[in-house]
Amino acid sequence: MTPAPVQAAGGGSNKAVKIIFAILGVFVFLALLAFGSCFYIGYRMKQKASQISHEMGGDVPRYTGKRTPCAMLSKEEVAQAIGQAVASVEQIGESSCQYHYGPGGSETLPIQYTWESGAMLLKLEHGAMKQVAAGMDTYTPLTGIGDEAYLEPGGSGLAMRKGDVMVHMDLRVSHISTDAAEAMAKKIAGRL
Repeated sequence: MTPAPVQAAGGGSNKAVKIIFAILGVFVFLALLAFGSCFYIGYRMKQKASQISHEMGGDVPRYTGKRTPCAMLSKEEVAQAIGQAVASVEQIGESSCQYHYGPGGSETLPIQYTWESGAMLLKLEHGAMKQVAAGMDTYTPLTGIGDEAYLEPGGSGLAMRKGDVMVHMDLRVSHISTDAAEAMAKKIAGRL
């Protein structure tokens, strides 16, 4: 008689090890899938952020010149543009210049300079005004002034950009013509 085959001790545990490895394999696969998805989502977000930054003017070269607003437009140039003598010029910090004219210097032309992120600020300002006006574009584009320029609603102001610098003239308080503002903006753009 031949002896019966001997079963290996622990034959059932071999099956348990296989099941554990199969479960671990599924978890590793799911973890790699989640990691790959996160990586892809991050990559797409970076692409979108780069696109938005480009559209908003984030890649416009930075201004490296002197930040002296009153040096961008002389007293005489303002007087010639508005057709009146300018009594005084007042620089306020690095960002603003006020030209005083009229009887006793009672009228003021404020010109505001945004030396950094001006491209983005102009797009935001323009877009916000479009939202307020129920989708109507109330800015009038002006050609031949800087990289882009607009006359604001009702001739209330002039916004101009050259490179990353935005220049804003408030025409509500100055009571000067839009033609005079355009002439001054061209001179400023030529110096930026």
